[in-house]
Amino acid sequence: MAWGLFLLFFTIISPISNLASKTDDSISDFARVCNDNLTFKTNSTNLNFENNVNLLLSVLTSESSHLRHPPLKFFNTSVGRVYERAYGSYLCRNDLSSKQCHNCIVNVTNFMFDLEFGYSDCIGFDFTIQCIVRYAKSSKFSLYEEGFGLTYQPIGNNVTNYKEYNKVLLDTMQSLVEEARYGNWTKANFTTREVEVTGYKEKIYVLVQCTPDISAINCSNCLSELSSRVPNCCNNSQGGVLAHANCLMKYDNRSFFGEASSSFMPTYIYVSFVLLLNIFSFI
Repeated sequence: MAWGLFLLFFTIISPISNLASKTDDSISDFARVCNDNLTFKTNSTNLNFENNVNLLLSVLTSESSHLRHPPLKFFNTSVGRVYERAYGSYLCRNDLSSKQCHNCIVNVTNFMFDLEFGYSDCIGFDFTIQCIVRYAKSSKFSLYEEGFGLTYQPIGNNVTNYKEYNKVLLDTMQSLVEEARYGNWTKANFTTREVEVTGYKEKIYVLVQCTPDISAINCSNCLSELSSRVPNCCNNSQGGVLAHANCLMKYDNRSFFGEASSSFMPTYIYVSFVLLLNIFSFI
C-alpha cells in the first residue's frame, strides 16, 4: 500500500522537473559587439590580456557545465594580474535548462575564440538571444552604460495589423519597464508576458531579463533603452530580439519561452518526500 502511494506520487510530480527544457529556440548565428577601438598587439600587456581572455572564456565555459539546482544563469569572474587582467561574465536566459545554457555558452565562446582580441570590451551572443558572454579590461559589470553592446534585429514576417499589434507590444514593454523599476518581478531580473492583441485572435509573447548585478532602476533603464529601439528595429515585424550588455528582450507572436527555472522545484520535491516519509512511518 505504502509503495503504491509512493509510485503514484512520483508519477505525478516527475514531469514538472522537465518544464525548464521546453523551448523552440535553436542557436543559428552569432555576433560580437565591442565598445572600443581595435588596439594593436605592440606590447606584452596586450598579448597577456589576449591570453587571459582565452583563459577567461574557457573558465566561463567550464563554469556553465556544472549542474546546479537551480542552474547558474549568471556568473562573473576575472583572470590574470591587475594590469593584464581580463574580466568576464555570462548571462543565460532564465527559461533555459542547464544543458541549453551550457550549449549556448560553448557555441558563443567558440565563436569568440576565432576572433581578434584587440578590442578590450566586447559582448558575444547568439541571434536567438539565449545567452550573452562578455569580456573587458576593467570590472564594470555592475554598471549600466547606455548604448553599450546594443544590438537588435527583427524576426519573422510582417504583421498586417501592425498598428494594433505595436500598440499592445509597446504598452506591454512599458509595463515591464515600470515593474522592473520597483523590483516587482516574481523571479529576480526576469519575467515573461503573454498578451492578446485587441480585436484579433492573436497573442504576443514577450521575454525580458537583466543581469542580476545591476540595480532595479538600472534594469528599468536598460529595458527602456531596448524598447525605445523597437520602432527602428522591428516595426511591423511579428517579432524582434534586442540585446544590451546588461539586459535582453525578445518578443514574437509564436510561443518561444520555456518555464523559468528556480530553486522552488528541488525544494518542493524535497519537502514532498519528507512528508511522504512521515506518512509511511504511520502506515
